[in-house]
Amino acid sequence: MAMTVKLLLADDELIIRDGIRNKMDWSGMGIELVGAAENGKVALDMLKNGPVDILLTDIHMPYMDGIQLCREARKLHPNIKIVVLSGYEEFEFAQQALEFSAMKYMLKPFTSRELEQIVLQAKQEVTGHRRAESTLQLTMKRLQESFPLLREKVLTRLVEGRMNEREARQKLESLEIALTGERFAVWVVEPEADTIPSADAQNGVDAGELLLLMLRDEIEAFMRNRRRALVFSGLNANIVCIVEGDDGEQTHLFDLPESLKSHVFASLDMPVSIGLGGVKHGLEGIAGSYREALEALEYRFLIGDNSVIPVDYINFEDEPDRVTISEKHIEKLTTAVRLGNKAGIRGELDAVFAAIRGSAGLPISDIKLYMKEFLAVALRQLLQSGVRLKEIYGKEFDPYSAVDHYRTMDDMQRGLRTMFAEISDFVRDKRGNKTRSVIQRAVEYIDVHYRIEDLSINRLSEELQMNTSYFSRLFKQEMGCTFTEYLTRTRIEKAKHLLRGTTMRVSEITFEVGMKDPFYFSTLFKKVTGVNPTEYREQ
Repeated sequence: MAMTVKLLLADDELIIRDGIRNKMDWSGMGIELVGAAENGKVALDMLKNGPVDILLTDIHMPYMDGIQLCREARKLHPNIKIVVLSGYEEFEFAQQALEFSAMKYMLKPFTSRELEQIVLQAKQEVTGHRRAESTLQLTMKRLQESFPLLREKVLTRLVEGRMNEREARQKLESLEIALTGERFAVWVVEPEADTIPSADAQNGVDAGELLLLMLRDEIEAFMRNRRRALVFSGLNANIVCIVEGDDGEQTHLFDLPESLKSHVFASLDMPVSIGLGGVKHGLEGIAGSYREALEALEYRFLIGDNSVIPVDYINFEDEPDRVTISEKHIEKLTTAVRLGNKAGIRGELDAVFAAIRGSAGLPISDIKLYMKEFLAVALRQLLQSGVRLKEIYGKEFDPYSAVDHYRTMDDMQRGLRTMFAEISDFVRDKRGNKTRSVIQRAVEYIDVHYRIEDLSINRLSEELQMNTSYFSRLFKQEMGCTFTEYLTRTRIEKAKHLLRGTTMRVSEITFEVGMKDPFYFSTLFKKVTGVNPTEYREQ
């Protein structure tokens, strides 16, 4: 709904005031007549009481004339439209009216039609000004909302080297981004993978993105009183810091990022690794420092998680050592897999990784290539022994692409150890050395021991002497539900039996079926059955 245009009339002649007030169709014109003052002083009081868009005033009035009133009106309402009425056709009055930006100087007498045209013209200017103000406010709001995105876009182009020095300075200045030094270093801060959850599709909240924003804010707060820096979100779930350096500094600022890493962990319980690029000269050097920081961060694969890695820690060898993984190692490993010898599996894999770690200057890409070759030979030998990976992991499993996704050498070592242990469990289970299937034994164990409060899949797989991850997949494959779902279902069925056949209290039944919190038990019972325990007993 459009806002009403408010008009104030000031004239000391009663007949003119009444004529203007009563003969004009103000509502039809979309005008609200907020007052008809008999002199300038009364009109000024009305102007002070609230907004007025149009002032219709005589020149000659007692106490305060129209000229003074117009000056005061302009002070109170800078955008007010002023129409001056006068019976004196004198240049002096017209000139003074122009001084306070009166839009029209009308001579008395005038017709209602002439006044209507002038008022409608003033109204049009008022509404036009309002639209312009509204558009400006909307534009400013959108600009403010988009500023963080514009800032990150410009800074991303800067670190990626897609702007020269001159363009970079122009863009930074236009966005009021302070980066005035001559030497800069770039840090890339990346949370460890297991600390960033995936998006919650159910409620639309991306917890990972929220944590990254918290990390960015924490880094900004940390750097604020320590070092001039620009902090922004990178493209690959990391945070980028452009840090100003001094000419006298060493190649890297090392102590500060170490403190930052400790601060982030203490504040957010978030382990991070930080890659440090070298200090470079000028804005154009920032891209080189950024590439170095990313390259340094890749060497977390060798150094391990939760590390600060300067680029000059990286050992660039012209001719790196070659890795020799003997056929004997592979044969011992596959034999240990077939025999179910978990210690043998661990020992042979440890020997392989020790050989890789002992090779100086070996690029990460070469390490992964060696491991793929090692896997190819080992899995081919197992294939010849009748092992089919798709029977264990499904058709989509690709052990070679898995190698590329390990973040550290330790992760790869643990991952391959788990994989070969799972293959070993599968071989043992398939061989059928035991009289009953593993899953049948697991189900029987749950049916007997469901009262144990800390009964878990880890405990059960240990009881069955199986790898937990492999047992979990095997259980779901055979039973059509997870271990936790089956245990919950078993406990609820036992509870239903006790509710029907005994007078035990709900709290007693809670403990009887292996749970310790009656409230949680009641909530879980209702989730499974649709009614709470008391309602179920009364049915």
